Amino acid sequence: MDYDQAMTRSSGIPVSLARLRTRDGVWLDGLIAEPRRGRRTALIWVHGLGSMFSSAQPLIRELSTRLNAAGIGYFKFNNRGHDVVAGRGRHLAGAAFERFGQSVEDIRAMVAFARKRGYRRVILAGHSTGANKVLHYAARVRDRSVSGLILLGPISDVAAEAKRIGARELRRRVAAAERIASRDPQGLVPRAWGFWSARRYISLYRPGEREDVFPYYRPGARWTAFRSVRLPMAALVGSRDEFLDRRPQDLIDAFRRNASRAPSFTGAVVPGARHGFQNRERELADLIVRWIGARRGATRIARPLTSQP
Repeated sequence: MDYDQAMTRSSGIPVSLARLRTRDGVWLDGLIAEPRRGRRTALIWVHGLGSMFSSAQPLIRELSTRLNAAGIGYFKFNNRGHDVVAGRGRHLAGAAFERFGQSVEDIRAMVAFARKRGYRRVILAGHSTGANKVLHYAARVRDRSVSGLILLGPISDVAAEAKRIGARELRRRVAAAERIASRDPQGLVPRAWGFWSARRYISLYRPGEREDVFPYYRPGARWTAFRSVRLPMAALVGSRDEFLDRRPQDLIDAFRRNASRAPSFTGAVVPGARHGFQNRERELADLIVRWIGARRGATRIARPLTSQP
C-alpha cells in the first residue's frame, strides 16, 4: 500500500490529508486526525453512496475533536463509490458505476493504513451505504484488526426505494435494468430513475443481491452476512430518518434479533436526527465515543444507549 500525506488544520484541530492506494491500484484521498498520545484505537469512517471524504464537515469536526480527546484516531477516506461518477475511460467508478464487492479492497487498504500508523485496534463506522460495506467486509474478510462495527443510518435501499415509488414499480424497473444489463452492464437506466448504470441499479434494488445486507423488509430473510459477524456491533438511527419505511425502533429490534453471533449489540435512536445526522453531530459523537469506551470489556448484549422519544 502506498500513501502520500500533507498537514492542514480545521477549527484548530490538526488534520492530515492523506492518499492511499488499494491492492488493485485505486487511489483514495482522505483525512486523519490523531490524538497527541497513544495509538491503540482508530475509528475508520466509511462514507455513503455518492458522498466523499470531505463531506459533512460539522460532523468531521465534532468526531475528530471528541475521538482525539478520548485517545482515539479518526480516519475518513473516499471509497471508490465517491461522487456520482469517478475514474475515467474504461475504469468508471463513483456511485453510478462502482461494483459493491470491490469495497472490500477499499476498506482493506484503510485498515492497513491505520495499522501502519501504529493502531492495534480498529473500529469500522459505516454511514448509509457505508454501513452495508463495513458489514460486508466483516462478514467476508474476518480481519483480526477490526474489533467492532458501528452501523449509522443502515437503511435498506430496496425498502427505501419501494417506499418512494412503490414496490410494484420498483420490480418493473429492476426487470428493465436486467434487460439493459444483459446487453451492456454499464449502460444507463432511464434518467428519470437516477444516474445509474444498469448493473449498479440491480445491485442497489434487486432483493437478495450481495449489497442487500439489511433485509428487514423481507419476512423470513436469512440475514446471511449480518448473522455471520462475530464482532460487537452498534446500530444508530435517526428518529426522523427520511428513508425509513417503519418506526426506527422496529429497525433496531430487527437488528437485535439477528445479531445472533455478535458478542454484544447496542441499538440507539438519535432523537430528531435525519439520515445525515445534520444538527445532531454532538449527540452522535457522544454515542460513538461512549460505545467505544464501553466495548473495553463488554461481553454481553447491551441495552440501547438511548430510547426513541
